[in-house]
Amino acid sequence: MAPALESVGMRQTYESSLSPDGRAIAFIVRDRGYPHAVQQEIMPEGLGEERPVKLPVEGPVTRVLHSPNGKWIACEVSPRGTERLETWLVSTDPAVDGARPLRMGADMKTTLVEWDNELLAMNAVDASGINLARLVNPANSSYEVIDRRTDSQLVAAEGGFGLVRVGPRGHRELLLVGPDKQWYPLLPTDPGSTTEEGVLLAHAEGDNQHGQHDSAALTAFVLSDHGAEQRRVLKLGITKAGRSIDVDVEEFIGNPDQDVEEFVISEDASTAAVLWNSGGVTALEVLTLGVNPHNGDLRVTVRRNVDLPGMVARELSISGDGELISVTVEGPGLTPTVEILRNVGGVIEPLDTARTERILALEESNLESTPAPELVYFVARDGLELSGWLYLPESVRAGSGAGSSSGHALPPAFIHIHGGPELQAKPIHHDILASMVEAGMVVFTPNLRGSSGSGRAFEHAGDRYGRFAAIGDIAAARDFLVDAGLADPERIALGGRSYGGFMSLLASAWYPEDFAAIIDACGMTSFETYYQSTEPWLAQAAFPRYGYPYQDAELLRDISPLHRAEEMRTPTLFIHGEWDTNVPPRESGQMRNALDAYGVPTAMLMVEGEGHKFSKPKSRRLIGQTMISFLAEHGVLEGMDNTND
Repeated sequence: MAPALESVGMRQTYESSLSPDGRAIAFIVRDRGYPHAVQQEIMPEGLGEERPVKLPVEGPVTRVLHSPNGKWIACEVSPRGTERLETWLVSTDPAVDGARPLRMGADMKTTLVEWDNELLAMNAVDASGINLARLVNPANSSYEVIDRRTDSQLVAAEGGFGLVRVGPRGHRELLLVGPDKQWYPLLPTDPGSTTEEGVLLAHAEGDNQHGQHDSAALTAFVLSDHGAEQRRVLKLGITKAGRSIDVDVEEFIGNPDQDVEEFVISEDASTAAVLWNSGGVTALEVLTLGVNPHNGDLRVTVRRNVDLPGMVARELSISGDGELISVTVEGPGLTPTVEILRNVGGVIEPLDTARTERILALEESNLESTPAPELVYFVARDGLELSGWLYLPESVRAGSGAGSSSGHALPPAFIHIHGGPELQAKPIHHDILASMVEAGMVVFTPNLRGSSGSGRAFEHAGDRYGRFAAIGDIAAARDFLVDAGLADPERIALGGRSYGGFMSLLASAWYPEDFAAIIDACGMTSFETYYQSTEPWLAQAAFPRYGYPYQDAELLRDISPLHRAEEMRTPTLFIHGEWDTNVPPRESGQMRNALDAYGVPTAMLMVEGEGHKFSKPKSRRLIGQTMISFLAEHGVLEGMDNTND
């Protein structure tokens, strides 16, 4: 029997992988310590017992992949939460014990791509940032390198062919790499476009997946904003033409007002699934595919919208025949949970209807005490329209302002800046922000320029010299809360993690009188030290967004919070994972020392056993308690017990 769903409040499940034959599923569980992997059988009557996937590594599992023959589960794990990921192979046979690493001595980081028939496609990055795209034989760990280049990534593999992502962040392209090691660009250049994800379907020349004549030896489906504002799915028919290739490009599915976030297609090309992003809320659409009788091309014949629990969905997986689809769902009232759908005879329904009904009932119950946030729009100081999610505490929802005992007419607020910079604020399950709402704070999560989800131009608007306007967007978010009468202007705090922490520090220098407290969780503080100390592949990826060390030296100094310490006045809490190799703890330490030298009140929480992301439940509880205590200590929250029990 599967574990009781009632534990979902503490337990999270995500990153599922269906076996191609639909007889099993593997996924990641976060319940006590580091997130770990489990596997389950899928039977006609439901799910079997969970069996743990045992790995000899201390750290969170980040991804799992079933092999086509069902014999193996490939696992990706982050040792102690660092960026130096490792890949391991584990047998699905419970009688076979042990796990085998898939890495060479020179590998700094290895990550999973997908299975190419019986071979495992993966990436390995060395110390100089060169990526080796490998096809690995799981039987003996022998491998073939199909591509080798700097700052690249294999994203799909099929029949010895591969799709390799190249180019700087914010202008990425895909190359087709063949078994002969020759590579070919797939799309014409389009500066500022991003084409970095895709899937390949291979078939014999002259026959398509349905056995009909087709001159294309390969079909690629790529997610791209090439030639458009929003991300869509392009279908590429690829044929060899002497020493080059011919590519026939057509839009397979798209929407001028929404981004395609994820796309999967079954191995038999009968079914596809799409996740749409509209303002941060996800919609699932399942596509029935067929053949155009006139030209034999694959086309969409039926589109079905599927209702899901939660407001956000991610991590699609599909069985080889398209009859099972799994997806992670979550929302303000629902912790991340894997939902499995059955797609048979034109009917799409949960695999376990009773379980889904319990999920929905639990979500509804949770939302009674903490309702879903509202998507609101406001205007930047230069007139650009911005958006954000607004969470209101019970005192505001009840119409009692800040509460009768606080002595304030308006409640305190916390503005939370997301990471990235090109991520997006969404109505997800965020335990730490939820604790702040429960403590009586208005929480606002704005999407500054540079965020994704609002089109290509908006995402690029915060790049490099656009960073100054993005800092102004934080002031506009504060203006919105004050002008709307939602928050006490003297008790507004600001914070975020990674990019969000970095931007919070910058805003405290630009607007030293506007915020009552700053919370910086593992944010960069000096680009000189950050570029020197982060992983080499992360530094390369950061250049297009923040600035290039040579060409943008003055810019990088100007937006380094460390060089603006003398302008800061706001009490600041620093939070950092001790094993963070993305933004090393030195970044927080040097910033705190600088603020201490100018007499700014500071505090520091070094979180043991964590990296750049805080994955253990006990770590997250400690962070939430520390944040609330710090805000109480500096007058943002009143009447709170500012001790960490």
